[in-house]
Amino acid sequence: MDTDPTPAPASRPPVLPHVLRLDLLGDDEPLRQARRFVRLQAEQLGLEDAADDAVQVTAELLGGLGAGSSPTVLRVGEAAGALVVGVDVRFADGRTRPVLSGHTRDLLRQLSTETGWSPTDDGAQLWCRVP
Repeated sequence: MDTDPTPAPASRPPVLPHVLRLDLLGDDEPLRQARRFVRLQAEQLGLEDAADDAVQVTAELLGGLGAGSSPTVLRVGEAAGALVVGVDVRFADGRTRPVLSGHTRDLLRQLSTETGWSPTDDGAQLWCRVP
């Protein structure tokens, strides 16, 4: 696993009104729920064309952070005509920055026009803007 943190620190995206809290118990249900939620939000916001890429971005953000990190909140909303997917992550291993695999970083770069993260009290908020 590549240890370079990505995406680069950046300002937070606009506050997004749609929030889904995830209870991760080690099964696949939270990921399925997140995918459905993202697709539904894309449709409701009139951004159906971005839904497939946003679902893939969501899966990468939820699954690409490795051991010692726990996604806690998923946010989806619209900003400047694009779909924004945000994930709050808690770090249990003392990290202060997200560390993504090279594969995850590459996919995020391909599927989004902008990515970023900002620190929180116990982790980080990561986000991607999907055109």
